[in-house]
Amino acid sequence: MNGLLRLKNWMTVMTVCFAVNVVALRIANSTPLSNTNVSWTAFASTWAPTNVQILESPFTFSDGASGKVVSIAYFSTGGVTNGKWVYAYQVVFQSGGGKLTAISIEPAGPPTTVVVGGTPTPNFSFITVKPSGATEFQDLTTGGVTVNSGDYTDSELIWVFQAPGISSGQNSVVFGYVSDLPPTKVRADLSKVNGSADLSSKPFVLVASPEPSTLLLLGLGLIGGCAFRKRQRKFMVSTK
Repeated sequence: MNGLLRLKNWMTVMTVCFAVNVVALRIANSTPLSNTNVSWTAFASTWAPTNVQILESPFTFSDGASGKVVSIAYFSTGGVTNGKWVYAYQVVFQSGGGKLTAISIEPAGPPTTVVVGGTPTPNFSFITVKPSGATEFQDLTTGGVTVNSGDYTDSELIWVFQAPGISSGQNSVVFGYVSDLPPTKVRADLSKVNGSADLSSKPFVLVASPEPSTLLLLGLGLIGGCAFRKRQRKFMVSTK
């Protein structure tokens, strides 16, 4: 019985330590995105898009509100983003009540530094507006609600839209970030002001692949959890 009590106490201590470390890590790794305004010409032409990938994916809330997220990934061969991957997004709120206030993407590879006007800009992200009559990227809509702030925290990208948010029938501007890592596909999360409505169907988006170290830590965590459960089962058998 004393051995079982010691095991429970040890599990409690380890759980608390793990939670504290995770919170501390997220705070330490929280970095604001630059949210640099760039021209449509720079994004659609000067940055010389190659290997362009476009994904449109729908989303639905539990109250019936719905829309889509358009995501674009391309490899830049010109301008300040030359040799890097560019990721762009646009949120379109097609029908329903409430207002969309933020989007988050996890896991995601980190933003990189881009030299703008001779000055290195770390955690480079951008905001651009598709003008009326623009022929590039036909999947994107003109105009839109701008992004108020952006943040990258522990493999998670978060953008907050300008208050009061995106209403039904509206879309966001085109926003995104630049990374050294190639694309992968993950699900995004959206926040909506409207009672207790939950996002019942999350949209897929293109995003920079998580760093190998992030995947390694996840794998080690799973292995450690399995090893601990195996040890716990052996302990329970030996105490019977």
